[in-house]
Amino acid sequence: MKKYFSIFALSLALCLGFASCGVETDEPAGGTAVEKMAGHWVVTVDAYDEAGNLLYEDPYGMGEWDMYTYNTANNDADQMWLSDGDNFWGYTLKVPIDLNAQTFGIQNGFMYNDGDDDQFCTISNGKIIPNGGLNVNGKPTDAIEYDITFTDDGYGFVYHIHGVRYAGF
Repeated sequence: MKKYFSIFALSLALCLGFASCGVETDEPAGGTAVEKMAGHWVVTVDAYDEAGNLLYEDPYGMGEWDMYTYNTANNDADQMWLSDGDNFWGYTLKVPIDLNAQTFGIQNGFMYNDGDDDQFCTISNGKIIPNGGLNVNGKPTDAIEYDITFTDDGYGFVYHIHGVRYAGF
């Protein structure tokens, strides 16, 4: 009896094993439309006045923090999401991009997760620079930088966000 049970169990395992190896789609795996610009970034912020004079390096004592760029649900090639991950000002917004030049920016962009319906920001000089920075191991990696202003900033600073692609360390 034990022999028949073992043969049955082995047959069942083989049947299930072969059934689970079926191909579900012939679609090759691939990236998103904004794959070149999407990523997890480690950035810092500096504050400038409107004339471009540096006022404060790391004005809020935050050090390095994480931010993200990623594709829209429609996988558009002309816009992406930009989010500070609730680490700086609490913004997430769609920004128009130029994929070939790897640049981005927006005038009076609506900040989706700010919590206040009347808050907007302007992003200028946004760009991804291929191999424009060094990761924690000193190896070349992509860099990101942009200037951002907020309608609810009482100081009127222009914040310069800059950093490199997260290396995983």
